[in-house]
Amino acid sequence: MPSLSRQQSDRLVHNVTAIEQLLAEVDDEGAEEILDELYMLITKILEQFPQLDKDED
Repeated sequence: MPSLSRQQSDRLVHNVTAIEQLLAEVDDEGAEEILDELYMLITKILEQFPQLDKDED
């Protein structure tokens, strides 16, 4: 399967930048909410692509 297209990569960078900006604006509780959402996103990714869930020793 190919890597991200240029458009997909741009969208990903845009979203990461938006999260970083949001993080700069929040307090501890807001940061915890962001962390919870990112954890759920990572969980979804690993459910969809279980081969990515491997220990890196």
